[in-house]
Amino acid sequence: MAENENVKVGTDWMEVEIMSEPYVVMTFRGYEPVVDVQTGGAKKRLFIGPKSLGQALEPSVRKSGKFAGLRFRVKKESGDRMAPYVVEMV
Repeated sequence: MAENENVKVGTDWMEVEIMSEPYVVMTFRGYEPVVDVQTGGAKKRLFIGPKSLGQALEPSVRKSGKFAGLRFRVKKESGDRMAPYVVEMV
């Protein structure tokens, strides 16, 4: 299976639609949760492990019972590598 490019979230808003349920991939830190997403007309992979991202998605996941189909805008709070994510559901 071909590997999708990872989403790079910056300080500008990016619209994202989740296309899959979570699965894990092996990284240099061990297994990490990801979902396939559609953004900017391309299919990519989004790491969903960061706490600020997970907390923002959780109410919608609880309501719908799934990740696939969720649509939101996302950006980093600042240019700092460890800055929290800012998420607005669409």
